[in-house]
Amino acid sequence: MENFSRLSARTKAWWILGLIIVFTVMVGVASGGNIYNSVVNKLAEKTNNIVVLPHATEIPFTLGLDLQGGAHLVYQADVENIPSADRDNALASVRDVIERRVNAFGVSEPIVQVNKTLDGQYRIIAELAGVKDVKEAIKMIGETPTLEFKEQEVAAVEVSATSSVVTSTAIDLNTGWKNTELTGKYLKRASVQFNPNDGSPEVSLEFDSEGAQLFEDITARNVGKPVAIFLDGYPINTPNVNEKITGGQASISGNFNIEEAKLLVTRLNSGALPVPINLISQKTVEASLGAVSINNSLQAALIGLLLVSLFMILYYRLPGLLAVVSLAVYGLTILAIFKTLPLWLALILMIVIIGLIFYIFSEMKVFNGLLALLFIVLGSLLFFFALKPITLSLAGIAGFILSIGMAVDAHILIFARTREEIKAGKSISQAVDEGWRRAWPSIRDGHISTIFTCLILMFFGTSSIQGFGTTLFIGVVISIFSAMVVTHILLIIVLGSWSNRRWLLGASPVVTEKTNN
Repeated sequence: MENFSRLSARTKAWWILGLIIVFTVMVGVASGGNIYNSVVNKLAEKTNNIVVLPHATEIPFTLGLDLQGGAHLVYQADVENIPSADRDNALASVRDVIERRVNAFGVSEPIVQVNKTLDGQYRIIAELAGVKDVKEAIKMIGETPTLEFKEQEVAAVEVSATSSVVTSTAIDLNTGWKNTELTGKYLKRASVQFNPNDGSPEVSLEFDSEGAQLFEDITARNVGKPVAIFLDGYPINTPNVNEKITGGQASISGNFNIEEAKLLVTRLNSGALPVPINLISQKTVEASLGAVSINNSLQAALIGLLLVSLFMILYYRLPGLLAVVSLAVYGLTILAIFKTLPLWLALILMIVIIGLIFYIFSEMKVFNGLLALLFIVLGSLLFFFALKPITLSLAGIAGFILSIGMAVDAHILIFARTREEIKAGKSISQAVDEGWRRAWPSIRDGHISTIFTCLILMFFGTSSIQGFGTTLFIGVVISIFSAMVVTHILLIIVLGSWSNRRWLLGASPVVTEKTNN
């Protein structure tokens, strides 16, 4: 590190440029794995498999309901028996339960909203992107499994026992049993396990501390007798109790297949709905609508980028061309973060981004402790987003396109200040450094205020608003990296070679006329 600090500014810039090129290749392959793999295949075909490059993992984008289709469900909530003061909290609990059930169904970032109509009715709107089996989704959301443990009231069935809790043939009569206090209310978690004897799937139950005590009391007073497990009013298991059972563990076995066991576990873990709901509307959003939306959005983005690139090149000339290159790095980086990156790749990208930001800002002597802490927090958030898929909706794409405007604005500020320094007669290196320093306060204030706005949208907005805030947040943070690091390095390297051709730099020094006294 000491030897690196002794190098000239241009030599350092060349080393950093090499790192940026490697970084760009990595994000390019991550964001466009399918394109890279097609090029690799064509290259191997053209060279008769002499040149064979490794293939990349193709990571798809996660699309929202408006882009990939799915189900749009509207439920009416029955709140007549709930006090007015408690209705908002009850409906919030309904939303949370539905979100858990939908997530268990495999839907990423569902949109579940609670709306109150003008006549005081409460409605729950659920948008499930990518759901193919709408009937199964409706069943998953609307049905609440009722789990009950009942004691034998009369001798209705005889069973044999080989362990503390064993399975007998399920009975078909809902008679001869009385309720206990133990219900699904006290269930802590359910999971799928397999019988060690025959490998058949079972459902393991674990109760909370209160439920464990109730289960212990039930088994203590029913030693030698059966205890029935009822699900939705039907006895599915009637094990015989050999001894008192402590620890709050029980199991349900029967004629389950693995899918039925998984479904039961999901329903048990999702919990009960605190408010009755009725489905009043359902609509299937076709994927064709999503394809049209994607194409229109891409066309708008490409046309906008083309116009902005032309403006930057025509007005700022060579710096404008460098800005276009920097924006390409910017776009590839964002697209890579939108996908679910492997841990090692996400870690490398974040280290490079934050490390180069720290280095450039330290070299320019504009760093302080508060700013360093802010970038560490932002880098941690970016790392988190890089490890989980970002659900892209039309609102999310809008946030991405808006962030491009923020990135362009940062470049314009830098170039305008640099041009002013060149016109003042300063050398290229002096103009680049001074223009960077003068532009930074405006870029800092605008970006930080936008970042705080994004955080508010991400944490307090609904799902679509959260998607907009998330993509805008990622874009704004990466724009700092592209403008303040990538473009800065390119300016140092390229402009130094064109110092005598100031027309290409979009500025000429001011000529001061001499007067004779």
